[in-house]
Amino acid sequence: MSFYDVKLFDVENIKKIRVKGHTWEILLSNKNILYEEICNFLLNEENMFYYVTQKESTKTLTETKKYVSKLIEQKIIDDSIEDVLKVIGWDNDELNISNTTFQGDLAEYLMCILVDQITKIDTIISKTSLKTSPRMPAHGNDNIFYDYENDILYYGESKFYNNIDTALTRAQDSLNKHMGDFEISFIRSHTGSFIAKDGEKRERIVEKFETKTAEEINIKSLFFIVNDDVYERSDYEEAIIKKFDSVENINNIGAIMIFLPILSKSEFLEYFKKRLKTNE
Repeated sequence: MSFYDVKLFDVENIKKIRVKGHTWEILLSNKNILYEEICNFLLNEENMFYYVTQKESTKTLTETKKYVSKLIEQKIIDDSIEDVLKVIGWDNDELNISNTTFQGDLAEYLMCILVDQITKIDTIISKTSLKTSPRMPAHGNDNIFYDYENDILYYGESKFYNNIDTALTRAQDSLNKHMGDFEISFIRSHTGSFIAKDGEKRERIVEKFETKTAEEINIKSLFFIVNDDVYERSDYEEAIIKKFDSVENINNIGAIMIFLPILSKSEFLEYFKKRLKTNE
């Protein structure tokens, strides 16, 4: 794994993501090191089929690995990936990296990958896979996660902003907006969209949500913030205290917060576009 997490305030539920083996001085002098690692995750074949499609063959990570191996063996992996890119609107030479829908989709997809990598909770609904048009975002909470060990459902909200203060405010506003009865009803009626690491886990979570009442489900929030104005631990902690007054307030609402310092949003988007073309 190329990334690891650094705890903020020395608590488990608030953390930022770092690249292994590189100091900030190195990354600031060559941001492409960070951008290449992120793109490797975004354009990984298994990640694309697992998080970005609704295929029956890729509902579990175990099945996805077998499916990708079969496509590679049959030498049709490139065509299949092109289909995925077309559905989410990432295949066009005219891709507009300034488009907020594109930026939102990218952050939502990256959120699933990294949350699964660095936390003990798992994605069960990836919002990018629900897209019906490359030009329009899917509605509702960005992603849905589940803590199997503690039986907690997490509504996820991702923000890809230049400014950490604005990102925190918008994330909290979005989560407050999506905490109504409709959201849990949507999840309970979309168990066919659930993904899990293996078949046994998926069967268990599908059955749980098809037989539990909404009142029986423990729901909490997860923030995933990608920003480029700060990267030091102390700067994040200052922004969080400014917004929430104390770590106790965050713990009281049961939130997990994960931050990814992108160093330069515009430079990353340009890098991603170039990398996408080399993968075509």
